[in-house]
Amino acid sequence: MWKAIVDSWNGNHQAVPQSAPIPGNTYDFDDMKALVAKHDPSVVLVDNREPSEYEVVHIPGSINIPYKSHPNGFALDGNAFQATFGVPKPDPKKELVFFCASGFRAGKSREVAYENGYKNTSIYPGSTNDWVSNGGDKLNL
Repeated sequence: MWKAIVDSWNGNHQAVPQSAPIPGNTYDFDDMKALVAKHDPSVVLVDNREPSEYEVVHIPGSINIPYKSHPNGFALDGNAFQATFGVPKPDPKKELVFFCASGFRAGKSREVAYENGYKNTSIYPGSTNDWVSNGGDKLNL
């Protein structure tokens, strides 16, 4: 162990293989505003914040699948998913757009969904913080 630490201090470290990036779209505020206004049934907006955060403010039409308290939510079967979150488990053919407060939990939840058959996943990296800072919480959509 100490050799690994000393080697890293001396710059003698090996690159750790990174997993391939998950394909999909990256949305900004204007993209999200258009998605919310359109109400496209083939797109599911997935808010990965905790219910207490979701209750304060959320993007209209989103479902709340909290990553922190349920990190493997998208690994659940349909019955367990509905019992846990109170909404049907989304069809894997739909596009899932993940977001949270700042993007971290959304990215992790997206990975779990992707690993469990959701191949059409996207992310709103600005997340709810960006939504609110751009006045999204005040729009009449």
